[in-house]
Amino acid sequence: MSYLDGLRDAASVDAIKSDLLRTAYENEGSFLHRLDPRVLLLWYFVFLFIPWLFYDIGVLLGLLAFVSVLAVLSRVSLFLVAVMAFSVASTLASYAVVTAFTGDAIGAIQALIPFTLKLTIISVASLAVFSSMGPKTLARGLTSLGIPRQFTFLITYGYRMLPVLFEEYHDLVNAYRLRSVAPDSPGRLRWRHYAYLLKLSMRAFYPMIFNVAKRSRVTVEAMETRGFSHSLHDEASKKLQLADLRIRPSDIVFFGGSLTIVAAMAFVL
Repeated sequence: MSYLDGLRDAASVDAIKSDLLRTAYENEGSFLHRLDPRVLLLWYFVFLFIPWLFYDIGVLLGLLAFVSVLAVLSRVSLFLVAVMAFSVASTLASYAVVTAFTGDAIGAIQALIPFTLKLTIISVASLAVFSSMGPKTLARGLTSLGIPRQFTFLITYGYRMLPVLFEEYHDLVNAYRLRSVAPDSPGRLRWRHYAYLLKLSMRAFYPMIFNVAKRSRVTVEAMETRGFSHSLHDEASKKLQLADLRIRPSDIVFFGGSLTIVAAMAFVL
C-alpha cells in the first residue's frame, strides 16, 4: 500500500467515524482515564481560569506544551486536533486579512496571539479530559459533585446516541447515492462532484433527525416503564452508582503536580 493510499484510508468516512467514537467512549488505555473523574473535572475547571492569569507568551507556550502532552497521553483524535488547528490558523488569517485594509496586520496578529493561545490551551485541555472519560464516567463524576441526575442522564444519553446518529446518517447518504445519478463530469477541481455530495448530505440530514427522534421516544417510553423517573430521586440508587469512586494518591499527585508545574512556569519563564 502506498503512502497516498494509507492517507486516503485514514481520511475516509469510516476511519473518521471510528476515531470519533473511540474518542467519545471509554479511552481505557489513556493516562487520565485511570484518575478519579471528580479530580479530572476539578482540574479542568481550574485550567479554565489559569490561562487568563498570564499574559507572557513564554508562560502560555509552556502551558500549551503541558496540556498538549496530556492530550497525547490521552490519545486524542487526530481528526479533532486537525479541526482545532485549522480553526486557530483560519481565525488568525481572517484577522490579518481584515486588518490589512484598516491598519497594521502584523501588529494585530501579535496582539491577538496571547488571546488565541489562551483559547487553544483551554481547547486542548478539554480534548484531553473529555477524551479520557466515557459517558458513564462523566455522568458519575458530575453526579458526585452535586449536578442533578436528570442533567447527567442527558449527557450520557447524548453520548449513547452518537453511534446511532453516525450509522443513520451514513446509511441515508448511501441510500440517496444509490437512488440518484452522479454528475457525468466532475468539473474543474471536481466542483460538481463535491456539490453533488453536499446536496446528498443536506437531503439526508432531516430524515436522520426524524428517525432518531422516533427511536428516542421509544427509548424514553421503555425506560419509564422500568421506573427510571423514580430512580432519579432515590438516594440508595445514587449511592450504588457512586460506590466505587475513590480518590487515590495518584489523583492527588496529578493535581498537585499540575499546580506545581504551573507555578514553576510562572517563576522561571
